[in-house]
Amino acid sequence: MLDTSNDTAQVEISLSAETLANIFKHVDLDTKFICQKLYVDLEQLETVERNLNEPLLSAFCTMLRDYPLQAQWDTMSAYINQLIYLWLQAINDGVAPQHILDLIACLKLGGLKGKLKTDKLHIAFHQLVAETLNTYQQYVLDFVLNYDQEIQLPNANKLIPDIESAISNASNTDITALLSIHFRTENNNFLLPRDVSLKLNKILAKTLEDQITNKAAIYYIGDYQFDLLISKIESHTHLELLAAKIFRAFEDMIFINKQSILLKPFIGCAYTLGDNESASELYHNAKLALEHGVASEDFHVVYNEALEQRISNQIILESKILEAFDSHNLTLGFQPIIHIATNQCVGAELLLRSHDPNSQDIHPGQAIEVLNNVGKGKMFTRWLINSAFRFSHDLIEQQLNLYLTINLRAEDLYDHELPDLFSNALSLWKLDPSRIVLEITENGILEANEQTNTIIKSLSEMGFKFALDDFGTGFSSLIRLKTLPIDIIKIDQSFIRNISESYDDYTIVESIALLARGLKKEVIAEGVEDENALALIKKLEIDKGQGFHYSKSLAYDDFIDWVNAYNS
Repeated sequence: MLDTSNDTAQVEISLSAETLANIFKHVDLDTKFICQKLYVDLEQLETVERNLNEPLLSAFCTMLRDYPLQAQWDTMSAYINQLIYLWLQAINDGVAPQHILDLIACLKLGGLKGKLKTDKLHIAFHQLVAETLNTYQQYVLDFVLNYDQEIQLPNANKLIPDIESAISNASNTDITALLSIHFRTENNNFLLPRDVSLKLNKILAKTLEDQITNKAAIYYIGDYQFDLLISKIESHTHLELLAAKIFRAFEDMIFINKQSILLKPFIGCAYTLGDNESASELYHNAKLALEHGVASEDFHVVYNEALEQRISNQIILESKILEAFDSHNLTLGFQPIIHIATNQCVGAELLLRSHDPNSQDIHPGQAIEVLNNVGKGKMFTRWLINSAFRFSHDLIEQQLNLYLTINLRAEDLYDHELPDLFSNALSLWKLDPSRIVLEITENGILEANEQTNTIIKSLSEMGFKFALDDFGTGFSSLIRLKTLPIDIIKIDQSFIRNISESYDDYTIVESIALLARGLKKEVIAEGVEDENALALIKKLEIDKGQGFHYSKSLAYDDFIDWVNAYNS
């Protein structure tokens, strides 16, 4: 038996009376003879104990003195098992095995015949020390490999064998399930001190253990990640109830070292009936469900074939995006920006475009997310900046006085190299910075901090204008206007698209327009799709508009033709 209640493995090896009898029988010793004739040479014990001067052996020496005189074999075997426990405990604490053997030599067999067999007794005990020590080392090795010594739970190494065992022992009507759980804070910030992180993991483990029944086992996979293996359940409804129970258990704030932490569990679940699936399949499916849940912000996802197909489609899409980027097949589309008072095209927003073999558009947000996930986001930003400056230079050569806007990623605003990239591009292409407008979304700025503010202000001081995109959809728009050098407000298309039919939308847009004029900010209405919407934004004296009423996103050559025709 393995006791994991302490920081190190404590092993209690208990041998049956029959097993011990066979060990002594192997050296021609009868159990009845041992029960009647065994004694301890106390004088020798005192001498050995004094010479060893080993405090860690005091309990073992006391046990030797308390041997059961002329007891039944069951009592004697229990006594020997207690000796085994004590000598393993002493060895675990650093006592040399030879010291144990020196003390065991104090055990004798009485009578003339007993004296002849004492050597055999010692041989049997030497064998016991060797075998139990070997078993102990195997247990400790198993503990190190399969258990986390700090959290005191089995780890991922033990999970697959246990799943295999659960499935093999299941009847045709038994359900075996795996719940993979990943805890995240609201902003996914787990940069905690190690001592706080360790306490938090222990709290998570204890809270989860309180929610499960004896049909479930819990495994520690890594920081804030656990798996629950549940065997022999009759209905998958049990899994839904357990998931709900887990969610309720983590509704309250956790306080550690005066620090408050609110956690939300993401749960990926997979189950199989009988032995329909292998352990590796069940494990793989639960992890797929968890991965999908985390990516889609869905707190509880159960694996099924439809999910497998969605994930497969996502993998295909990601492959196409990466292939397009690596083969330089990503393109930029130009959506015209119209000055409403003069009805002239004055600029264009650059939008990422890519097409698969079936000419189905890939959403730019998907493409950027994939590139971020595979570590190519920074390369994409460099490509975008270079492309924007090159197109702007070409527009000058076409004698078109237009500006271009590009969308910066949230991660770009944390890149201290970003101002240098724009400075180098200005020098290379000999452009006036007013020809490039930088769009940021209020939700794209992950948090207000000195680093992002410094980068934005540095670019503003170079002469670049900033547009705050999707204005009105977040919670910090006004703070952004106050703290950042914003020149342009872009009203989100969700307010413009139905402005002619929704009084609320019209009122919101009117308020934003009044606010912008008061702050001397330019306003652009996104999502202008019909004459009715255009008439209303004219009435509100909004500066510029873009949307399908004017044009969809166009390839560069088509955009040039469109501008020349529209402006003439």
